[in-house]
Amino acid sequence: DHLENGFFVRLGIDPANGEATHSKVHKSLLQGEDGTIYAATHCTGAPAGDWIWRAWNCWNHPVKYFRGSGIVVMRPDGEILYQKIFLPHEGSRCMALAEHHRRIYGLSYPRNRFFLYDLDTHETRIIGRIGNINPQCIWLDSEENGYTTDDYGRVLKFDAEKETLEFIDVTLPHAPYRDGYHNTVYDVTPSPDGKGVFGSTWTWGSRLFYLDFKTRKVRDYGKAAGEEAKEWNHIINDHVGGLFFGSDEQLYFVANLPVDGAARPHLVRCNPASGEREILSPLFCDGKYGDHISRGAFGADGKLYFAEAGNTPTKLFWCDVGLKPGKHGVRRTWG
Repeated sequence: DHLENGFFVRLGIDPANGEATHSKVHKSLLQGEDGTIYAATHCTGAPAGDWIWRAWNCWNHPVKYFRGSGIVVMRPDGEILYQKIFLPHEGSRCMALAEHHRRIYGLSYPRNRFFLYDLDTHETRIIGRIGNINPQCIWLDSEENGYTTDDYGRVLKFDAEKETLEFIDVTLPHAPYRDGYHNTVYDVTPSPDGKGVFGSTWTWGSRLFYLDFKTRKVRDYGKAAGEEAKEWNHIINDHVGGLFFGSDEQLYFVANLPVDGAARPHLVRCNPASGEREILSPLFCDGKYGDHISRGAFGADGKLYFAEAGNTPTKLFWCDVGLKPGKHGVRRTWG
């Protein structure tokens, strides 16, 4: 009710206006140190009466265009501090919170532009376009520099002090039968020591990797889970997401693996030192498999939590693998 009445109505958006819908909050849900929540809308939903919506086809359409991503800033109790359209004609694909620099980094869709949103002035500044394929994540180091990838998995760094965006001569690993195209990043989580990040690529033959911030070296863990394919197939069959560390300092994530001719999500545990991986369990709900996992988190109660995408309705899974309760020492500040 808070979001519907306080966000859409107060923005003056009529749900039946025929425009492309604010269909979801993609990878653009953030929380500050004081609990303040920042969320921005995305634009892949069709207008009322249409089965599908294409961003470029409707860019200049007088009715079916997308008005622009809306950002809402609210307290955990639901009190809305403010909301506005902050990214005209585009959706917000993913964001990261650089709280001490008082801004948000983000990527727009469909133009794939790196942008800054100033938390004090409430102004948006476009830094530049980075490619054709949207990465699914921006991540930060301890100095709040922002990182993401281009279409070929080359890592870009936004320098928080210089306010420049440049390549850092690091490329994410890809399958041997690929040339690196579409090797963007899907999910990234901080290492327990805060010196680097573990991540998964969003491509055919998804890879698991570690990036050290200081040395700018990448460790390639190979295919995230399962057997290496001999050729590409549908990208959903290799989907990997929901990365985080548990209280045992082991890396947990969910990977789609083949089951009876279909790709089904399975919980995987990885020893970051040895690279050894163990498939723990498929993800079920009411006797049915999930579709694919977007993000995950280690709860203070010791349970593992995973957010699904693809099914209707979407679901939140929890798993108990016997970990001790407690929170991890490194806080994640990106969606």
